[in-house]
Amino acid sequence: MNKNVDFYFRINNEIRNYDSVRIVGNDIESEVMSLDDAKKMSKKLNLDLVEINSKVNPPILRLCNYEKFIYELKKNKKKNKPQNQTKEIQLSVSIAKHDLETKANQARKFLNQGDKVKAILMMKGRELNRREENKKSILEFIVMLEDCSSIESMKDEGNKTIVILKKKA
Repeated sequence: MNKNVDFYFRINNEIRNYDSVRIVGNDIESEVMSLDDAKKMSKKLNLDLVEINSKVNPPILRLCNYEKFIYELKKNKKKNKPQNQTKEIQLSVSIAKHDLETKANQARKFLNQGDKVKAILMMKGRELNRREENKKSILEFIVMLEDCSSIESMKDEGNKTIVILKKKA
């Protein structure tokens, strides 16, 4: 049995119990033939017979190199995977030390996954009057993550201070 972590297809002698099958491939025109003829053709062309779809009648089998087929599927899966995402973490002016450490650990996890982290410090009411003094919590957050991240951008927008962190190269 040929099992792969991401994909599993029945190949060659694992394919049984079909009277007729549809054969497809790169240089082969789609045609319906008996399973024995399909196996003989795969041996003659020195290719693998891979079951693509068993739910249709007749089932669809592909003549190809199995390792190359799996490699192409993995490559396409990686290509379709979303690239870096930006994860958002909200901080407040009066955040407790332990809560800040917890958020820093979460941010570290995001950074290790390859995502960017957007830390937002929200200020309300009287907190806006002492803006520089209140940035202490976001600066502590940055210092906690300086071993694994670097600052991409930092900006003040009205009642918010936004810092975008990326993984260190």
